[in-house]
Amino acid sequence: MALLTVAVVLVAALGLLNLILMLGVIRRLREHTELLSDQQSAPPPVMLEVGSIPGDFVSTTVDGRVLDRSDIPPMTMVAFLSPSCEHCEEQLPLLMDRARTMPGGADHVWIVVVGKGPDTQPYAERFAGLATVFVEPGNGPLPLAFAVKGYPAFGLLDERGIVGATAFGIARLDLPVAR
Repeated sequence: MALLTVAVVLVAALGLLNLILMLGVIRRLREHTELLSDQQSAPPPVMLEVGSIPGDFVSTTVDGRVLDRSDIPPMTMVAFLSPSCEHCEEQLPLLMDRARTMPGGADHVWIVVVGKGPDTQPYAERFAGLATVFVEPGNGPLPLAFAVKGYPAFGLLDERGIVGATAFGIARLDLPVAR
């Protein structure tokens, strides 16, 4: 009888230990779920962080003007697009509408077509008259100055030339509107 009592107490102790360990595992799983959902809800950075100043650059527009960082006018929208990017193509109608209504006109809209090859020039021509347009490779001066991490990338520089907003979608960028 004593042996049976010891066996029952041992089984009960093992059951209690199992319950305690299981509760600890459940708690850790909840913590991990929260961490993963926090990481997924925060969008990845698209370019320089808000509050940053673009790096120095010298680049030539498609119409032959040589510009540097000091030539960026106050309140300028910048867009980095690639002809091989499907999401970039989806953004074009709204981007063109926003470019038309941007205060200051084409001088305050800088569009950088990123890529090499025969597709870049016709793609850049779509923005003629709407923006200051550049064609550069991915390691060109403008993508490096703005630390672009993917396409499309949109940003707004404030009146001091500091990044005020960034987004992967033009609709998420809070832009001023011409009156």
